[in-house]
Amino acid sequence: MEILVVVGTLSGLGGIETCVRMLAEEAEAVGDRVRILALSPSVLDAHWHDGLLYTEVANGPRSLKWQMIPGLPAVIGACRTHRPDVVIAIYGSSIPLLRLSLFLARLRRPVMAWLHFSTAHKQRTSLLRFAHGHLCISSQIATAVKETAGVDADRVHLVYNGVRIDSAARLARSTGGPLRLLHAGRLMVGRQKRTDDLLRALARVTGDWQLVLVGKGESEDDVFQLQALAERLGIADRLHWLGWQSDPWHAVGTVDLLVMCSAFEGFPMVLIEAMAHGIPCLSSDCPSGPTEIIQPDCNGWLYPVGDEDALARRIRTLVDDRSLLPVADAVRASVAPFSSRKMYERIRQAIDITIERQGRGHAA
Repeated sequence: MEILVVVGTLSGLGGIETCVRMLAEEAEAVGDRVRILALSPSVLDAHWHDGLLYTEVANGPRSLKWQMIPGLPAVIGACRTHRPDVVIAIYGSSIPLLRLSLFLARLRRPVMAWLHFSTAHKQRTSLLRFAHGHLCISSQIATAVKETAGVDADRVHLVYNGVRIDSAARLARSTGGPLRLLHAGRLMVGRQKRTDDLLRALARVTGDWQLVLVGKGESEDDVFQLQALAERLGIADRLHWLGWQSDPWHAVGTVDLLVMCSAFEGFPMVLIEAMAHGIPCLSSDCPSGPTEIIQPDCNGWLYPVGDEDALARRIRTLVDDRSLLPVADAVRASVAPFSSRKMYERIRQAIDITIERQGRGHAA
């Protein structure tokens, strides 16, 4: 099967890039082929797609709104040259472009939407009705898509995200000294990631702990503000800022607990990745994804978004008694359904159903 994935503006450092790579590599493993067409160059890391069948629109605009005109010839050319069996849109705003491109290329192929945003992030959902099928990465997103005007519920497929669980080495935990906490991802004051919630919560935690932060600031000012906050709270000497790392799990060494404080997510890959390495997670109960990944007391815990007291209480409990941390083997086993292989099997099945449906004359 030939699959064309069309992406918009990506940083090169995010979860979408990881998911696209997993899709391409798992497809190749079973004899399928994934080609990626970017409507604009990557913003921060231009090498995330190394080794993949990747092309991009040179000097394509970053704004999704203005990618239609320069993107149209590129998508038409890719459709005529490679004749994909299905075209997948990462951004809802690209769906009309892909439908038009296929029409002008004289190909009758389905367009599927594979959105990676929480329902809290409104991303041209009105255009979803023009897709022939929907690949949804969480139950909450699937429910929201089904409730979108013009979308048939039987075109919505829950596929989740996936990581390579079998090849993820179990990370060591500390055997004494401070409880080692990890925050991995973009660093933000407020907004989506709410990294400052974690710092204020930790300032209330007595006992021995350390926090390792892996990631870049969302803006140039975020890291400065967070470091200044740590100084004001008197916890700066317990924080270790590693910046962005291409292999964060190797960089951190020992980890006892990953903490995620997000206001919203799509389906947080970082939780699955951490658990694949045997690391339990403490996550905000945000939309969407954490409730489908976290199994309380088995692989981690949830707390209400923005509830710094609840966050501090849970961490304090673990500082006082780290025997409460779930064992690594149980944590790893809990995320077996989210392997990249199973993700691809679900996506492939959804594609087959969508192609068959279109062949029966049920295309929109």
